[in-house]
Amino acid sequence: MPIIGKRERVEEVEIPTASMADIAFLLIIFFMTTTVFARDKGLKLVLPEKGQEVKVASKKLIKIAVNPAGEIYFGDELVQPNQIPERVKRKLQEDPKMVVLIRTHENAPYERMIEVLDQVKSVPEAKRISLSIIRAETQGG
Repeated sequence: MPIIGKRERVEEVEIPTASMADIAFLLIIFFMTTTVFARDKGLKLVLPEKGQEVKVASKKLIKIAVNPAGEIYFGDELVQPNQIPERVKRKLQEDPKMVVLIRTHENAPYERMIEVLDQVKSVPEAKRISLSIIRAETQGG
């Protein structure tokens, strides 16, 4: 005779999670060691020693300025960024000891200054580059 009321036990399936943390840490270590990090951050500049100043005559400067609107002036002439290398090269052929002075207004777009610097650095003869800031005039009251 069949037994009524006796039920079969249903066992719940369990997934062992004791080693989950170990697996997670191994995955983190794997991705950290195989990831390639960008190394070209910031500007690579060789700066003079502290207290070392060099006086340069105004006639020995190739002046490039960036105004607050992001417009680029080579001397007093408005130019496009792609015109800078040829003009710098021409000036340096006249006098190889000239210094390229890049003056950027403090309210100018940062990308514009970097664009000008990259254009100047594309000229192999341009070894002397100076960066300067044009401060906005404060209005007193």
